[in-house]
Amino acid sequence: MERKSTILDKMGNKNPFTVPQNYFEDFAAEMDLRISAKQTTLKKLIKPWVYMAAMFIGLFLIGNLFYAIYHHNKTKQADLYEIYVMSQMDQSVLFDYYVIETSEEEQSSE
Repeated sequence: MERKSTILDKMGNKNPFTVPQNYFEDFAAEMDLRISAKQTTLKKLIKPWVYMAAMFIGLFLIGNLFYAIYHHNKTKQADLYEIYVMSQMDQSVLFDYYVIETSEEEQSSE
C-alpha cells in the first residue's frame, strides 16, 4: 500500500495527455485542406464500374456456356431416343405406319 501512495505522490493529479495548441480551433480548416488536396482522378471513379461490368460479362458468358451444354445434351438425348425407337422396329412396322399415315391424309383431303 505504501508503494502505491509513493507513485501517486510523484505523479500527482496531473493529466499525462496533452493536446497541441489551437488544435480544436484549426481542426476544421486543416481537414478541409487535406480533403481538397486529395483530388479523385477519373481512373479512380471508373475503376469500380469497370470491375462490375467485367463481373456481369463473366456471369453472362458462364451462363451462356451452361445453356449451350444443356441444349447440346438435350438434342443428343432426342437423337439417341429416335435411334433407339428405330432400332426396336422392323421394316414391316415402319412400312405399315407410313402407309396408314398417307392413306389417312388422302382421305381427309377428299
